Order: sequence, then structure tokens, then C-alpha cells
Amino acid sequence: MQKTLKIKNEPYWWSDAKPEFVAQEEWPSNADVVIVGAGYTGLSAALTLLDSGLKVIIIDKEIAGFGASSRNGGITSGKIKPSIRELKAKFGLDLSKQIVEEGDLARKDLYDFIEKEKIDCDLKINGMFVGATSKKGLENQKKEADFNFRSIGIENKIIEKKDVPDFIESNKYVGGIFDDKIGSIHPAKLVKSMIHLVHKKGGLIFDKTTFKKSERNGKKFNILTNKGLVKSNHLIIATNAYTDKNIPWLRKKLIPVISEMISTCEIGNNRVNSLMPKLTTFGEALNLFYYFRPSPDGKRILIGGRRVRYNNENPTKKLKSGLLEIFPGLNDIEISNHWYGFVTFPVDQIPKLVMHEGIIYAAGYCGSGTVWSRWFGKKAAEIILNFEQKSAFYNIPFRKIPFYNGYPWFVPVAIKYFKMQDWWINSRE
Repeated sequence: MQKTLKIKNEPYWWSDAKPEFVAQEEWPSNADVVIVGAGYTGLSAALTLLDSGLKVIIIDKEIAGFGASSRNGGITSGKIKPSIRELKAKFGLDLSKQIVEEGDLARKDLYDFIEKEKIDCDLKINGMFVGATSKKGLENQKKEADFNFRSIGIENKIIEKKDVPDFIESNKYVGGIFDDKIGSIHPAKLVKSMIHLVHKKGGLIFDKTTFKKSERNGKKFNILTNKGLVKSNHLIIATNAYTDKNIPWLRKKLIPVISEMISTCEIGNNRVNSLMPKLTTFGEALNLFYYFRPSPDGKRILIGGRRVRYNNENPTKKLKSGLLEIFPGLNDIEISNHWYGFVTFPVDQIPKLVMHEGIIYAAGYCGSGTVWSRWFGKKAAEIILNFEQKSAFYNIPFRKIPFYNGYPWFVPVAIKYFKMQDWWINSRE
């Protein structure tokens, strides 16, 4: 009788690049900039500031890179949730175009950063296929593509049903959209390399250091932590989905959602290639969707999604069921890893870069933080450096959610609503 493999409850990525505790320096009394949060956002801000010769301290209540930066799917989307139609209705044509184009800039900037710093994080610009699961879903994709082209000249490559097998061997999809500019990375290798670069450039990182509060004293911030007090000219909050009650202004504006993934055991390059001929990354044209991709070595499949139930449901089983919906022939495979992290959504589902009472906040990437978090960290630093070219996202209103204190009690209700929307699209054949 074949022995069932024990599933590791940690990211598949950590087998190559597990976050490690950083040896602590002597606690400093002052800095030019203090950054709270040692993920992509905080590390990116630090690298930009260090290049300008500033003294930078990063603090994190966990180990640097422990959160979403080493847990995500590693898909370099750079997309945002609202459609161009919705953006245009809210912001007008010019700002909408700037917001969409900034996604392309942010993605390219990530690729340039990886190349310039010679970071080995398995970057592949292999494209992304977003599959429609019904004729109505594909029709909606075509309508949006037509609107996008007529409004701001963006071309979306429509994939008809007959061409789906060029991308994926699955009966689940009747067509879709393909974007050849999106790629994939090994996320934990990237964040580990960024940590190394911060140290190399003279930045200080303090793990297991809790931000307690800050007070403005003239032009400086007095920042209190469990390690002691530090005075700083500037303060950046880069905690995103891991924002705790000590940062209430931000916490009350972000909705945290569990995002989780599984990895198959090695099934071999030939089997993966037969299922994903172009070895691209994948998403679905649904509200509650799966995202999936081959592992960097092409021997496994990794799939993730949002946790849709908050009870005793087995999340590993739920994700494997999702995998089998796509690839029924994989019913014989075993799962090697299951892990989860948190993503956050502002109420308008638009990433945020704001300044409030002198503090710079970068957060709310809506599950697309692989690109946006590093970019917004850079842009947060450029605010301090007085760059004239601000982000199109800078100071877009960041509204508080009524009757909300940071505990997302309404998420199960919202998920039911999104499930009904998806059911409606899939039932209208």
C-alpha cells in the first residue's frame, strides 16, 4: 500500500529561500527615515532612499520577508480590480489612462530592477492567460476589450475556444484573454535578495520589533517600539495586510482576506508541458477565481485562491478540488505544500499611496502586490526625495469603512454575493 505524503504547512518557495532572522545591530537613536514593514514595499522604499545616501531603518514585528512577499504566487500582473469603464466613470479619461499605464511602468520597472541588480529569482516573461468559464464570460471579456481599445487604445488579445489548447489542456475554459507582458518569479528569492541589498547598501533591519506608536515633535517623529525610541525625519508605513491595532488609521481602511496556495509533488516536465504548452501563468474571469502556474523548474503545478469559507472546511482539499476542476487527469497526484497569507482590499479596490499627518502609507494591493508593492515602495521614497513625477495613485481618497475596526465580519457575506455573480455568469449559456 502506497504511503500518503505528509503535507508541509509552509510555502513551497521556502525550500529555496526561507526567511531568516537577521542578526541585530545596536539600537539606533535616530534616522532619516524609519520604515515599518520589511516586505517588498518597505525594502523597495529603503533601497531607493539608501541610493540617495539617507540613513534608513526598517522594523518588522516578524522576520523580514515572512509575510506575503515570500508567500504569493509570483505572478507579475500589475493589474487593478476596477475595469477601465469603472475607472473612467470615477476619475475621467486622463487619470484612468495614467492609472492603467502605471501598471505597465511598474511591471517593467520590476523587470529592470531584477536585471540591473542581477537577482536570481527565476524571472520568466511567459505571459498570462485569463480564462472565461462560460460563453457569457467570454462575451463580457470581448466587450471590455473593445471598450478599452476605443477609450484609451489598449489592445487585449482575445483567445477563441479553438485556440485554448495552445495555452491549456482543459475543458473548463471556452476562451480568454492573453497578456504576453506578464511574467512569473520566485517570490521568496526576490525578497531575500532585496534584504541582502538593503544590508549591502548600509540599511538597518530589525526583526521581531513591534511598532507601538509615533508622535510628531516639530519636524521629527518620535517612534516608540518594543526595542526603544528612535527619532526620524520621515516615517513610512508599509505593513499592508499585516497591519495591527497599533496603526488604527490604516487598519480601519483595509479589508484583510486569506489567500492560500498548494503545490503538487513533482509530476515531471513532460506532464506539466502537456497541460500548459506555453508554461504561462493563469487566472480566471470570475470574482472568486483560481490563479495557477508551473513551478520555476516546470515540474509542479501551483494553484491558489481566496479562502471562501471560514469554518472547518479543509482548505487543502478545496484547492485540490479546484485543481481537478481544471485538470481532471491529475486525480492521482499528491500535494506537497499548503500555505496561506493575507492580502488586503480598500473599499474601492484601488491600491493606495497617501500621506496623512506627515506619515506616508503604501497599501491595499488587492492581491496584485508582486508588482504594486515594490513600485509603491519606490514611489513612497520618491515623495521624501521630492521627485516631481508623482504616482497617478498618490492621494486618491482612502476612505474609512463605516462601522469597521479592522475585523472583517462582513467578508463571508461579500463572498456569497460574489459567488452568486459568478453563478449567474456561468448559468447564462
